[in-house]
Amino acid sequence: MKTTKAVLYIRVSTDEQAEKGHSLSFQEERLRQHCVLNGIEVVGFFKEDYSAKTFERPEFRKLLAFLDHKKHVADLLLFLKWDRFSRNAGDAYGMINQLKRMGVEPQAIEQPLDMKIPESKIMLAIYLATPEVENDRRAMNTKDGMYKAKKAGRWVALAPKGYKRSVDENLKPCIIPSKDAELVSWAFEQMATGAYPIDDVRKMVNAKGLKISRNAFWCLLRNPLYIARMRVPAYKGEPEMIVKAKHEAIVSDALFYEVQNVLDGKKKVNHPAHYSMRKEWPLRGFLKCPRCGRTLTGSTSKGNGGIYYYYHCTKGCNERYKSEDANNAFYEQLEIASRNEKLIRTWELILKDEREKNGKNKTASLVKFQNDLEILKKRQENAQVLMLDGAISPVDYKDIKSRLEPEIARLRREIVDIERKDPEESNIKEFGFLFLRNVDKIFNDSTLEEKYRVLGLMYPEKIVFKEKAFQTNFDKDIIMLLCRGDAGFKRKRERQKKKFDCLSQEVTPSGFKPETY
Repeated sequence: MKTTKAVLYIRVSTDEQAEKGHSLSFQEERLRQHCVLNGIEVVGFFKEDYSAKTFERPEFRKLLAFLDHKKHVADLLLFLKWDRFSRNAGDAYGMINQLKRMGVEPQAIEQPLDMKIPESKIMLAIYLATPEVENDRRAMNTKDGMYKAKKAGRWVALAPKGYKRSVDENLKPCIIPSKDAELVSWAFEQMATGAYPIDDVRKMVNAKGLKISRNAFWCLLRNPLYIARMRVPAYKGEPEMIVKAKHEAIVSDALFYEVQNVLDGKKKVNHPAHYSMRKEWPLRGFLKCPRCGRTLTGSTSKGNGGIYYYYHCTKGCNERYKSEDANNAFYEQLEIASRNEKLIRTWELILKDEREKNGKNKTASLVKFQNDLEILKKRQENAQVLMLDGAISPVDYKDIKSRLEPEIARLRREIVDIERKDPEESNIKEFGFLFLRNVDKIFNDSTLEEKYRVLGLMYPEKIVFKEKAFQTNFDKDIIMLLCRGDAGFKRKRERQKKKFDCLSQEVTPSGFKPETY
């Protein structure tokens, strides 16, 4: 009599082992005991800890390779129950047919079926469909639970950068600031200045210990999670919404919205050019060719027993001059600018006057935005009352709410922007005028990196060196005006009044522009 041969297969997932006791050792013991009692020879044994949603499982693929390599090595594939075999009915039928073509019959020892009897197919369908339905129901309940938690302001995913997992006083999962929270806040502060490109800030926080990729850093800066707001995606007819989160904010609303303005291009940024820094060419990257408009670069030349340094164009238009001449002329102009006390004092008075006017305008705008916000919030409350009274349907209420919420969020952002007041504003203003009065000394005493940063802030539009003098294409350039001495305060009587009242558009004496006669 021919001995029946079988391959044993046991499988468990972590949650099943913890909740239902489907341990690997228990399954192996039951299968081997069944083979001994029924005189079945075990020719193969495979076990794994993997989900049964598909047959793309490491050990099951090895099992198929084993059966395919050794033809007719086994008659049966034994497992404890059909949910050990698969939790996907469609895939299970396909695998059963594949095993039959190999001459192997799959069987569950605790749910045995005689496949020669047609009615057994009904029970097989039940055995295969039940675990799939169980999986689908579990997934649906999980999604519903996660959506409810998000609406309640609870973060249910992996803790983002700057936070770590914890539990609250009710032992419910939550997130709290981690040791990286200060680095996240620092990154927002650097971006808000507008002085650095986004990837430069990312590299700086990487150097400080916060390892993060480019895309992840961009998402971090856009995520309202850091001001204790959560974006809840649309789900089952519910519109997308922003809710107040239960965790602690890492950055302030004002700082977050300032960064959004920078990323959206609503705030002017000044990024210095990126060039290899050499003391011989401190102006490289900031000089523009007067002929073709391209940015000048630097190079060296050997001759007469020495090395000479030049700024030159790369397009072949023969624009070339010694870097020493341009550098010395630039330093001289900075000295002239730092001594123009009359104009600096005038700007101090103008700034004071503008601040007073701006304060009045902000107050008027703040009152308007607050009134508009109260109106919209009242409309939303009225719509909710009408829905509760049955005057409008829940669908109509959701439509009204989805249209009002973005406008409410916008008004709140406008209010935050107006109410924001930098505690260092007076110090910044004081430093700004101190910088103008000492711009030559500051520039000369700076490192190369600091010089590039200063030049990037002073000349975002670049400068032109022509006929041993500098000029810019930037209207109302502060440094250019400073270099004109008292010319901005008086007008020669013999000249006719010009249509332009901007000092930077008048004919200038020697300074950053060549003298015109």
